Amino acid sequence: MKVFSILIPGLILIAVLPLAAANWWTETTQEDFADGSYNATLYAADTGIAGDGAVQMIHFRDIDKDGNLDLLISNNRSRDTLDPGPAYHAYHYDNCAFADSIFSYNGSGNLIVDYDNDGNLDVVLSAYDDSTGAGDLYSHLYYGPSWSKVDSFPTRCGMAVSAADLDKDGYLDLVFSNLVGGYAYIYYQGTAQRDSLACGFNFGNAIADMNKDGDPDIVLAGLTALIYYGPDFSSSDVVMNIDSLTDVTVADLDGDSTLDLVFAAYGDTSYIAYGSDFTSLDKLLTTESRGVSVADLNRDDELDIVFSNLAPPGMVYYGPDYGMIPSEPLMTHASMGNIIGDFDGDRSLDICFCNWLEDSTFDTYSYIYLGPDFTAYDSLLTHGAHISTTTDAGNPYDRSGDEIYVSSIYDAADTVEWDSVLYTAVIPFGSGFILEVQTGNVPDPDPSWSEWLQVADGDTLPDSLASRYIRYRGIFTTDFLQAPRLEEVAISYPSEGDVAPERIISPLPEDVTRCDTRALIVQVRNLGNAAETFPVHCLLDSLGINRFDNTLMAEDVAPGDSAILIFGGMYCCPGETLWVITEFAEDVVPENDTLFAHLGPVAIQERTERYELEFEVSPAPQGFRIDYSLPANERITLAIYDVTGRTVKVLDEGMQKAGRHRLAWDGSDEKGQLVSAGIYFVRLERQTITLSRKIVIVD
Repeated sequence: MKVFSILIPGLILIAVLPLAAANWWTETTQEDFADGSYNATLYAADTGIAGDGAVQMIHFRDIDKDGNLDLLISNNRSRDTLDPGPAYHAYHYDNCAFADSIFSYNGSGNLIVDYDNDGNLDVVLSAYDDSTGAGDLYSHLYYGPSWSKVDSFPTRCGMAVSAADLDKDGYLDLVFSNLVGGYAYIYYQGTAQRDSLACGFNFGNAIADMNKDGDPDIVLAGLTALIYYGPDFSSSDVVMNIDSLTDVTVADLDGDSTLDLVFAAYGDTSYIAYGSDFTSLDKLLTTESRGVSVADLNRDDELDIVFSNLAPPGMVYYGPDYGMIPSEPLMTHASMGNIIGDFDGDRSLDICFCNWLEDSTFDTYSYIYLGPDFTAYDSLLTHGAHISTTTDAGNPYDRSGDEIYVSSIYDAADTVEWDSVLYTAVIPFGSGFILEVQTGNVPDPDPSWSEWLQVADGDTLPDSLASRYIRYRGIFTTDFLQAPRLEEVAISYPSEGDVAPERIISPLPEDVTRCDTRALIVQVRNLGNAAETFPVHCLLDSLGINRFDNTLMAEDVAPGDSAILIFGGMYCCPGETLWVITEFAEDVVPENDTLFAHLGPVAIQERTERYELEFEVSPAPQGFRIDYSLPANERITLAIYDVTGRTVKVLDEGMQKAGRHRLAWDGSDEKGQLVSAGIYFVRLERQTITLSRKIVIVD
């Protein structure tokens, strides 16, 4: 509110004139963010702090936060040596050098992810036992940074493992492939629930929104290829004409904005199944393939495919024309999986092939082929490496480090001039974040909406974006070392707070024919553009004496809605005046804040209407200046009233000519005495309408 004060001997007169306050659209909780649109490689996280959420990326891999990409290789063979680490351990390599190891009996797959969302990366190690095929073998979750806390998951013969927030509750869930028992398993974080997905033997899995319905789906690669559809995974499709599969990844290989599936397979052929119906297949020459990854290896904006083969060599197919013959073979030894990343920090992608030998008496090395030309390589001692990290990092469409989150659409209920944009984002070194906004006047975005506009924290949006609807999008960028997170977005716009008494439900003024106690029930309405809570003041004036004076709160009244307030019993008589006043400090249309009714057989009930003609009250050197205009000659009364309805002073009365008129009030009553502090009304009564302005006088 804008406040004007004028010094008069003995008084400070304060005229309160409307100034638009601010409404805010704020998104900060997990529930706020969860209704946006985003890939399964992002999620709306519950940070563990009450009322606090964030949008963040799932996949990044700098475990010890030293600025180098980390690599974890699972092993499923023992060796009578401690070089580089103990038997039955997964080996952690940092910048191509051995760092440490983590216990994993017959390790078969792993995942690096901040599972508990504490800012430290954790490690999930799946385990495989081909000797029993019965009972449960446990996979393990080691919590960073020390890995001393461990959780275990019964997975029988666990293979690949993936993570996503499948039920959108703010917590990451795990999907384990399983070689025996006929099921893959979903473990939901924060619950004791484990779901089983029927699949026969199953080597690999991937998580993505395959049908673009906003829910993550699960793809299983094994005896057959199955797609289980979220959110409840009760329905599934079979990808026809492919079988004997060992791994799967997803990407948009043909650039048609639908996700495609790439499968590694036994035998001499692996497959690409093109979305959206996956009936169109490409066959790729491989030799007993055990793993597949996708990335843009040569930075030509086309995706490339890397296959690990049990029979050497490993193979690279460069897009977009994959053909039957690999573009580049790379020497490997019984490779069971591969992972792509910038392991030497030169900003070129490298390929790590995880090599395995049946004979555990020999040392086994895995190879990192160094980009961009893959002619040089580093050797990592791994003793029967089985599978490295089993989930491709990055955006599932182009496998880059760029992700986009698009918010829900906010409805301001009317066209508004959007004001400030504030946001909080955590942006570690090597990552980036951009916020953009878009506005429109139809509820569903179409070409009439504005272009996306990039904004900085604290920016004011231009008037050209004035609209009813608005949304924002966050563009996340990572080099896969650390990842940014968006914690809050707040967009303000002017408040048009306008509340008014609507009617007196009881007693009906014309029914008051004798003195009696009657229930006082009034209805008020929110005419503004935001939910409001405001006091409603009722007064009964009997010849200048207040016979009833009570205030109730109208609680959280939504825009356009009304509220009915029951004040209880009121003793009233014919000839008295009942006043209903909405006392809302931020009301931008104060002239409709008062409803009065003269009780009796010939009753009058009036509510001041929205301001149509000129009627202004403003500070003046000796009090207040009052300006009004008339469209035609007519009889008027211009007077000052207090909150009881008592006339304080008549300023003008009688016939007035059409046109503009100006009067002054010096703050005195009919006797020339300065009025006391309180709320007063300047009321202009015309033949067809009554207008009023509220002023407040403070000692």
